[in-house]
Amino acid sequence: MIAFDEFALQSLPYTHYAWAKKNTKPRIPSDERHRQKLNGFLTVDVQRGTTRVDFNQNSTTEEAVMVVVLTVLVYLQKGLNQLTFLLDNARIHGKRMEVGVHELLTEIAQHVELPAFSLSFWHTPSYSPQLNPAEYLIHEVRRNGLYNVPCTLTVHEKAERIQNQLARGSPMTDLQMRKLLDFIARSKVKRF
Repeated sequence: MIAFDEFALQSLPYTHYAWAKKNTKPRIPSDERHRQKLNGFLTVDVQRGTTRVDFNQNSTTEEAVMVVVLTVLVYLQKGLNQLTFLLDNARIHGKRMEVGVHELLTEIAQHVELPAFSLSFWHTPSYSPQLNPAEYLIHEVRRNGLYNVPCTLTVHEKAERIQNQLARGSPMTDLQMRKLLDFIARSKVKRF
């Protein structure tokens, strides 16, 4: 099973708060549109503990399709033929993404011989991020790679720090991953 989720890196932390009377706009304009932003797509192999992160400017269905297809191709090259992706209910993870993945893999298969494989998608229930191991890994990646760093780092420097961190191995040990999966299995939230 491969857990999949997105996260965003921004050049500056959110610091803009403004008070205004009800049904009026604040007089101080926000600078949020001027921030640099980079979106990370994290895949976590929950059985093997391996992680992969890809960064793109946009967080769109098309970008998610590309990341999922690249992940599928990597696992097919390793000889695995049954893949299940665990996704949350974000709009970009919907039916359009699943169809896009199957269409792109079919197109690739016309040019390159792919082994037989099965691919399925499981979606966690709405408002239940605690059921997706990728959410916990994203927290660990941010905590280990982005806390207590200079605020002058660009989003690309932050992305490079995260990629270097994950290249050294998963931020969670095998024991931590097993405990996380046990916690998710015992969770009282209605499952899939």
